[in-house]
Amino acid sequence: MVKNIFIKIGIGIIIVIGGWIIFSNAVERFTIQKEAGGLSVQEKIGKETVLIIDNGEGEPQSFKVEEKEGMTAFDLLKNKAEELNLVLKTKTYDIGIMIEAIGEKENGQDGKYWLYYVNGEMAPVSADKKEIKPGDEIKFKFEKSPF
Repeated sequence: MVKNIFIKIGIGIIIVIGGWIIFSNAVERFTIQKEAGGLSVQEKIGKETVLIIDNGEGEPQSFKVEEKEGMTAFDLLKNKAEELNLVLKTKTYDIGIMIEAIGEKENGQDGKYWLYYVNGEMAPVSADKKEIKPGDEIKFKFEKSPF
């Protein structure tokens, strides 16, 4: 009799834990998890990729760009710089390509540097290593380094 009670309690605990796991995963999938560039991640699915160039003066330039599979943040910037006839200076290191200048803004001017962000977060790799997904927002910003 005592053994039956323990078995029933054990089965009940397993059912409760299983239900909680299933429910919490379902809620997480349908919740807006993070705001990025004014659009939630869920709203960006199937949307165009956006490239923003912010030289720290006036309004940042924003472009809807068509990315192709395997494209990187650097590819998007390079293509747009060529299209706009913008000067794009880079330097290649072992860890990847570093953006030295875009247009008239060159690293070191006024203690500012070109940094880039993907969906509002500073990317942990060089721009030529960061593969882009549909709906991403890529922002190259000339600003004081947080490092």
